Amino acid sequence: MKQFYTIIVVIITSLALSWAVPAIVRMAVATATRYPFVYYSTPLQRFLIRETAAGNQYTHRDTDGNHYTREQYDSLTPMLNYRQLMLAHSLPDTLLGVAIDPQELRDKSLMWRYNPRNIHTPVLPLYFMYESESGRANLEAPNDVFRLTDRIAFIDKFTNTVNADKSALFQTALEAEGFAFPAQQVWGNLSAKKAYDVGYFVRDSRGQLFHLKMVKGLPFVRNTHAGDTLDIALFNVLEVADHSIYGFLVARHGALFALRHDNHYTLSPLDVPPIRIDEQAVMLMGNLFYWILNVTTPDSATYYVLDAGTLRQHDSPYVIHAAANRWHTVAGWLFPVYLSFSNRNSDYLQPAFKTHFGGSLLVGFLTFAGFFLFAGRKRASQHLVLLAVNACVMILFGLPGLIASLLFRTDR
Repeated sequence: MKQFYTIIVVIITSLALSWAVPAIVRMAVATATRYPFVYYSTPLQRFLIRETAAGNQYTHRDTDGNHYTREQYDSLTPMLNYRQLMLAHSLPDTLLGVAIDPQELRDKSLMWRYNPRNIHTPVLPLYFMYESESGRANLEAPNDVFRLTDRIAFIDKFTNTVNADKSALFQTALEAEGFAFPAQQVWGNLSAKKAYDVGYFVRDSRGQLFHLKMVKGLPFVRNTHAGDTLDIALFNVLEVADHSIYGFLVARHGALFALRHDNHYTLSPLDVPPIRIDEQAVMLMGNLFYWILNVTTPDSATYYVLDAGTLRQHDSPYVIHAAANRWHTVAGWLFPVYLSFSNRNSDYLQPAFKTHFGGSLLVGFLTFAGFFLFAGRKRASQHLVLLAVNACVMILFGLPGLIASLLFRTDR
């Protein structure tokens, strides 16, 4: 019976250490994956790379290896540094045959980020319904919030009571447009610090995407029909200055789309390969001529340049591979299997066993051989089962298994 309890303790200790020891080692040796800043030069018609050198100085080069000074870099990226060029009185009058207007450059500038955490994060299901046509320069926060689950309900922030009349008004409008309850996701920009408000985009129980907002105190509901052909994973609402798009849509299969700000809610696909929505992050920087889109993983970053009008690829993609991470090297030798509760792509705790088979298995076998020779041989004949457990935990867990086996040695 004592041996049985010892086996249980060895296994439990190995499991606990297979989380604790790798976590400590990872904090000590892991290196952050860093990529340089890459932007597409309109005058040069190629990518420019800005990297941090010693002493927090920047180096600037293009994909052909030509190096530039900071001032030259500013001139070669006028869509990015137009404010600096205006200050230096060197902003060109025309580019690619198009007259350059600083106000238009500002209006056409946009940025969008996607991270897998966007779809793997807890959500507080309470939202502000702003007045989309208030006639005021600044948006004003309403006195109520709404929730949208099996029905819509507006709740007064101060009395915590439901506004039955307003709730019924919006409920009727949603049902009249064909919205199928319960709502699956609600996407919008809750901040009041924006130039205007487009409301919310709501995915109903049938996968349809509806546009919901308040205009002059009355509900506005439209079916965008984006869900007719797509299984929507995420919609990021952007109130862009030129009112050209409502935002960006990510499909379950990884395709990316811009939802046009028109009466037909036109879906415009971005001409890039589908992303792995649970692993890859996206950053998009748009200007008057091009949208520069960066798709990153811990292993590489791929940069695409799309024509701002057609959203088709304008030039060949540029790929940068990440430097080797010391953690992967160490784990490959010390931890064949280890337990992790965190995921860089999720805000939820996700316990999972990670594997680094290869050299670590060989090290595990050699570790057990050494353990057997110096600690387990004396009473091996009397504790064969425990010794077999020691072998399993050392070969599977590596260093954590060795520590657990030494704590409960067979020669004690």
